[in-house]
This record gives sequence, structure tokens and C-alpha cells, in this order.
Amino acid sequence: MLLTISVTVIAAFIVIFVCFLIPVLLQIRRTSQRIEKLADAVLIHVEPLGRDLTFISMEVRAILQSIRRQVDTVEEGFLTVREAALGLKAFQLGVRQILEVPLLELSSLVRGVTHGLEAFLRIFRR
Repeated sequence: MLLTISVTVIAAFIVIFVCFLIPVLLQIRRTSQRIEKLADAVLIHVEPLGRDLTFISMEVRAILQSIRRQVDTVEEGFLTVREAALGLKAFQLGVRQILEVPLLELSSLVRGVTHGLEAFLRIFRR
């Protein structure tokens, strides 16, 4: 008799457990179907985004390469300008060295001629 009651109680618990387990399993099934639909929707949207990101990254790479080339060109331009400025400075110093002494002599000569003319004019005015 005790065995019959024990088996009955265990069977009742199993029936109650199965009654609670059925809705849980049905909900898990519905949730998995929703997750599958969501995954399909995400895949539909992610695939074009992946292609767009690939295209954008290729465009960015091309832009960066163009910028690098332009920076190299600008750097070469700055070096050319610097070399030209150094050449101009050397030319200026060369011209100064060539013309400085003759110009000083010429200015001394002009000053001497001016003083001579002034002295000559003073003599004739008296």
C-alpha cells in the first residue's frame, strides 16, 4: 500500500512537471523561431552593410594614398623652394661682394667730384 501511494505521488509530480514543461518548451520553440526570423532580417541588412563598408574602406584607402602622394609632392616643393632660397641668398652675397667695392669707390669719386665742383663754384662766385 505504501508503495502504491509513493508511485501515485511520484506519477502526480511527473504529470504536474510535464504540464509546466509543455508551455515552457512551446515558448522556447516560439522564441527560437523569432530568433531565426531576426537573424534572417539582420543577415539581409548586414550583408549590404558589409559590402558598403568594404567599398568605403577601399575609397578611404585610395584617398589616403592620394594624400600621401600629395604630401610627398608638397614636401618636394618645399625642398625646391628652400634650395631656391639658399641659391638666391648665395647669389645676393656674390652680387654684394662683386659690387660693394666698386660702388664704394664710385660713391667716393662722386663725393670728391661734388666737393671739387662746389670748390670750383665758390672760387668763381667770389
